[in-house]
Amino acid sequence: MRRPARPLFFLLLLAAILVPPGPSATAREITDMAGRTVTVPDQIHRIHVLSHSLSLVTVMAPETLVALPFPFKHNPAADRFLPARFATLPQIDNGLEAVKALEADIVLGWPTPAFIRDRVPQFDRIGLPSVLVDVDRLHSYPATFRFLGQLLGRTERGEALASGLEESMARLERIVATIPSDRRVRVYYAESIDGLTTQCDSSDRSDVIRRAGAVNAMVCVNPPTAADNTPIALETLIAADPDVIVTRFAETRPRILADPRWQTLRAVREGRVLAVPALPFNWFDRPPSFMRAIGAHWLTAKLYPDLYSQDLAAETRAFFRLFFGIALTEADLATLIGAP
Repeated sequence: MRRPARPLFFLLLLAAILVPPGPSATAREITDMAGRTVTVPDQIHRIHVLSHSLSLVTVMAPETLVALPFPFKHNPAADRFLPARFATLPQIDNGLEAVKALEADIVLGWPTPAFIRDRVPQFDRIGLPSVLVDVDRLHSYPATFRFLGQLLGRTERGEALASGLEESMARLERIVATIPSDRRVRVYYAESIDGLTTQCDSSDRSDVIRRAGAVNAMVCVNPPTAADNTPIALETLIAADPDVIVTRFAETRPRILADPRWQTLRAVREGRVLAVPALPFNWFDRPPSFMRAIGAHWLTAKLYPDLYSQDLAAETRAFFRLFFGIALTEADLATLIGAP
């Protein structure tokens, strides 16, 4: 039998060394939180985030962020609380060409029927694996952090965030359990700038109200969905007569207090209008995030100052130390929780 020529043998050997390993050596199969089997790289270095997943990756693995997703924009007021590179991230729209140009390893989405139906096929078309995680309900976040710890090879970080969140929520639950039923405050959530869009009592997006031991004043008989905005007339709100109004946007509070039409409301006349803290991400909603845990502490302290047995400043310091790795100063606390 003829032996191959020696030069050809060495060429074949060199090719075997230089050719990259096949998919089995560079990829792995995982089961995401929607129960889907997804093939992802062994090492995930670049993550395309969307509105609901930005905060998750910011605290889990900020170095993997490749862009700010629409509709986020750089907010200088938040720089103090975020990783330095956050301010340099480009902002992109939702166009597939722009997403493809990021050369991300995965996109981190969420398991709603609409996302699975509409968005996942789009990312599939550009070869970007979609990994779906639970983001809508605060009680799911410990599991989400543990899942991300496994996915990203950061199990200790994932467990620290999961355990810290569970402990924070447990502390608040013990306080809320002491609030008598006849003292439960009725709260209206003013979600829009004009204050006349809200979330119904059945909505996940008003979860902070319930966790704070209060009652959502807007009871809807036929809510659109569990997460839809609900526009209302001022007359409807006057009839509901909430004890307290909580505004998503800081600028809504002075507008409400200065508007003569709103003076009919007892909460406005008594100055019981609270603007939700929003740094570095909103503490109540839009987008939903783990910040709701500290938001619920804040709201409980505001509604029941005589029953809230925790030190809100200490709770806030511990929360920011764990999630953002910073030690809050007195000036920081004044910025975050000092205003009404």
